[in-house]
Amino acid sequence: MSAALPEHDQLARLAAAHGFEVVGVTDAAVLADDLARLQAWADAGHGADLAYMTRNPPQRADPRTLLTSVKSVISVAVAYPQDAGPFEHEGRYGRIARYAWGRDYHALVRPRLEALARDVAVAFGGRKARGACDHSPLLERAVAARAGLGFVGKNTCLILPRRGSWWFLGEVLVDVELPSTSPADGERHCGTCVRCLEACPTQAFPAPYVLDARRCISYLTIEHAGVIPDELRGGIGAWLFGCDVCQEVCPFQREHPPAPWPELMPEAGAGPRVDLGEVLALDDTSFAARFRGTPLERPGRVGLQRNALVVAANVGAVHLRSAIGGFLQAPESVLRTHAADALERLA
Repeated sequence: MSAALPEHDQLARLAAAHGFEVVGVTDAAVLADDLARLQAWADAGHGADLAYMTRNPPQRADPRTLLTSVKSVISVAVAYPQDAGPFEHEGRYGRIARYAWGRDYHALVRPRLEALARDVAVAFGGRKARGACDHSPLLERAVAARAGLGFVGKNTCLILPRRGSWWFLGEVLVDVELPSTSPADGERHCGTCVRCLEACPTQAFPAPYVLDARRCISYLTIEHAGVIPDELRGGIGAWLFGCDVCQEVCPFQREHPPAPWPELMPEAGAGPRVDLGEVLALDDTSFAARFRGTPLERPGRVGLQRNALVVAANVGAVHLRSAIGGFLQAPESVLRTHAADALERLA
């Protein structure tokens, strides 16, 4: 963020006091170009059954949806954990996307955003302010790009020049006009690079800057509730929850961001890998106890066990054939279907 104006300096100090090192400001105008892209994406069916994204695109492009009197939107970012080193499935482990290694980001960032919103209102004479993160109907990557934090890459992630895309985002909306920050320094586009598009194991990018959620491993293992299509199961590889491939291959990841909050570190949550046998042995009670307060709660026990059955077949977890066989009698049809498929593939 530019520090040329005193308002920016003061805002940076307030944000840092709440743990947000990266901060920028933009106005509250409707994100017209991004709305057009979102509408086209939804109309093409690329949103799968993500109703919260496709239900009312105009709402997501207008900050007034969240605060009718908003005049400025402050965008902040929080670093993901550092790389834990090469992943090895060893025929028994499922891989976890980096954002989910620690505690649930939403529960951590919401109170900090609300506290920052109160401080911003007091500091700049506002009457109303509120915090938001990706649970709110706002195109936060578009807001962050317009606030100068970075640019949206071909993999649809927000990329901070020289600092990569390992960042969580959050917003503060306030009814005070603050000067917008300048665009991020350095290169602001992907150029001719298509590493992310070519590396996707399930070919989820029909074009640059377009993600088809129906083929995305993160969607399939987190949001999708049913049977995973047969032709996509092999591409999931060892990914038990989420996927980082299109970010890992990005050249902008060459420099690591600063250390994240301790609650986001691997030792605070599930970590970078989980034993598949442990997942398959869980009941509802033990699942809640094991993953409460982490992102792995999101798909529920059934969803995570479905993923484990797919991954077990992909990594050749032959020692789990007996455990997998037990799911042939599961009350959930999705588990019976994937158990039968896993046993066939392991045979």
